[in-house]
Amino acid sequence: MEDLLRAAGFIGVETVGDVIYARCNPALPEFTARQSGGVWQLAQSWPLRATDAQIAAWNALHPQVPMDIHLGETRITLRATPDNLPLWADLCAAMVAQCTAWRRATRQRDEGM
Repeated sequence: MEDLLRAAGFIGVETVGDVIYARCNPALPEFTARQSGGVWQLAQSWPLRATDAQIAAWNALHPQVPMDIHLGETRITLRATPDNLPLWADLCAAMVAQCTAWRRATRQRDEGM
């Protein structure tokens, strides 16, 4: 999987134990790749707890990349294949942008000033 991720243009690819860490681009957080039963599962998390309605809206638009809450953070997952790795990069960027927009929409007017 490491070679496939590198070939697909992912950066910072490294293995620690049985988990591969990589980035879609330098501005995004690391995602993970874990193998289970011969299947590779990719996961990207963001430190925001999306609401049930937000998760349902994402899942309606992206049924192949479900969103959930894992360890208190919003997460998307994808069963990895060589063909869908470019899609993963785009969806990670979309997920981070969406979570950022959701967070900004919940701020109080004077927060962060």
